[in-house]
Amino acid sequence: MNLKSRQQGMTMWSLAFVLGVIAFVILLIFKLLPPYVEDMKVRAALDGIARQDNAGAMTRAEIASALSKRFDIDNVDTVKPDQHLTVENKGRTKIIRISYETVIPMVANISLLLEFNHQKEVNTVE
Repeated sequence: MNLKSRQQGMTMWSLAFVLGVIAFVILLIFKLLPPYVEDMKVRAALDGIARQDNAGAMTRAEIASALSKRFDIDNVDTVKPDQHLTVENKGRTKIIRISYETVIPMVANISLLLEFNHQKEVNTVE
């Protein structure tokens, strides 16, 4: 005797739904992982510049050049220091800021927009 309460398992539709959700999550991981890894490289490069002893005395062009060299080594293609770097002096501190966006095409005409903003404050040398 097969009672409904003793039957176990998934229907074809519930299995298809679960597989669809798993496929969507895997797609998100594969699409979002590279921009976030690249962002970690950008953050590490900015931290490295801010830790330098002469960071407060560097001009915007020198900071952009140093970041560009680090980006070349780390294979960062999305961020261009000439376009995304701002340097602002506030009293005895210098604020080094990198702001950029990345558009990730998902499926057909659906895309994701990721916005990244990083800043470091360094003491200026007077």
